[in-house]
Amino acid sequence: MKNKILAAAILAAASIGAHAATTSGTIGVSASVGSNCILTTTPIAFGVYDPLSATPKQGTGTVQLVCTVGATPAVAIDNGLNASGAQRRLISGVNTLNYDVFQPTTNAAGAACAFATPYPAVAPGFVLTAAPSTASRSYNICGQVPISQSVPNGSYNDTVTATITF
Repeated sequence: MKNKILAAAILAAASIGAHAATTSGTIGVSASVGSNCILTTTPIAFGVYDPLSATPKQGTGTVQLVCTVGATPAVAIDNGLNASGAQRRLISGVNTLNYDVFQPTTNAAGAACAFATPYPAVAPGFVLTAAPSTASRSYNICGQVPISQSVPNGSYNDTVTATITF
């Protein structure tokens, strides 16, 4: 009798497992990637300006950008802290030394300076190439101090702000 009860219990347990049902559903998963850039800079250092030289004094600084893939940044360089209208000026006490900031020859990373086209002071600025990867890219900021400026000796400085739009 015990064996019959045990057998019935096993069959009942097996039939319960056989009647178990399953169902499934899907869960949507999504993310978005926004444009972003990180900016670092190196200064434009003109060195020693000679007011008697017939050659403009030139210097090159850089903006380095690390951007999300596909971001198309644009760079604007403001007129600095000591500008008079649109003329950028270095300052030493009450004395000023005019200078200009120019775009490189093309919008590709590392393009050479031509000292021909001024950098825009306001957005959108100089539009660069789209980021092909998240690797750092360096763009030249080309500076020039024009000839024949009658200024006393001293240490002249200014600060410009690079604004990146992406």
